[in-house]
Amino acid sequence: MSPKASKPTMNDWKTGQSGPLHTATLFMDLVSSSDFASVMSLRDYARYVESFHRLCQEQCEYFFKTVCGQYYTHDGTNYEFHVVGDEMVVFLHSPKPANDVYQLICLAVTLKCGWLGLPINRGRLKAGLSSTDLAAGIHCGEVWATRTREGFHKCGYAINVAKRTESTSREGDRFRIMVSDAAFKQINRKIRNVLFSPRRVISMKGIVVPIGVYEVAECFMDISKRLKPEFTAGFARVARLALKTNTFDLWVHSCLQVMEEARNRKVTGECLELCERVLNIDPDNPVALYYAAQGMRERGDSETARLYYKDLARHWPKCAEGWLDMGRLLKTMGRMAEARECILQARRRAVDPSEEELPPVEGT
Repeated sequence: MSPKASKPTMNDWKTGQSGPLHTATLFMDLVSSSDFASVMSLRDYARYVESFHRLCQEQCEYFFKTVCGQYYTHDGTNYEFHVVGDEMVVFLHSPKPANDVYQLICLAVTLKCGWLGLPINRGRLKAGLSSTDLAAGIHCGEVWATRTREGFHKCGYAINVAKRTESTSREGDRFRIMVSDAAFKQINRKIRNVLFSPRRVISMKGIVVPIGVYEVAECFMDISKRLKPEFTAGFARVARLALKTNTFDLWVHSCLQVMEEARNRKVTGECLELCERVLNIDPDNPVALYYAAQGMRERGDSETARLYYKDLARHWPKCAEGWLDMGRLLKTMGRMAEARECILQARRRAVDPSEEELPPVEGT
């Protein structure tokens, strides 16, 4: 019996060949760009938009060639991006749709951090003004694609939905990164370092059927592993100043806190104080609760650390890392029955059993 022929992939498409292509799409936009255009001189606004273009171009090239080179080729076969005016669009169409959606979320977070650290925002913050921001929308679905020498020409309803998803991001109150129903279904429980707000159904202009969206509510991703070093340094310089000025842009604290813990391999005194300041503003903030718990554990205060973990589990029960670390803490405290329950909760949320052994059932 002859071996079963493998299914043709997009790599086998000839130039000019057309067909459906599953694509994850990210639209990223400058928030309130038209407002700035109306009050800036032509030259100043051009420099403003050019800063956005440079960030997108350099970060996307770094992200796809250096960070994600094992997933994406550089010939346009499975990714491409375009920057026009105050907007960027990125298309991913690799054989792994779930990874495509996840990488677009990571890219959107890094672009927000890179944008914050640019000189234009540093100057605004030093002048006592708020920083400007980026907003993003992610959707996935089939589009009609035609193979070209450079990649694919694409069109279809899924691209329209991605753009409208980006438009809804203005209504976000955390990261302003919105993920559609279809994109969310690709990842859902498969990722542990991103938390989402509850589903919202929003009527979108030009979209007949209402679309459900989820906002990226929290991110435990270390941006320094994915953001171009030049932009990482800019974010590190500006983030603390932004937290003093942009009181409720707490995504800045999340990205800074995770990056600093990874760099120092501990929660420093400064970062522990930042957690307390954030919890005064947002008592349910998951990153602040998580690192406050770690900071107290590192300082030998297990009981206070346990209380922080309990708050995290109560307000964010889908946070796998919170359950896992609370289970580890309870093990050290000799509270084996509680530790077992926490570790089982973590396993329900995609934590592999090899990461932490279950304590034995009492009496066995």
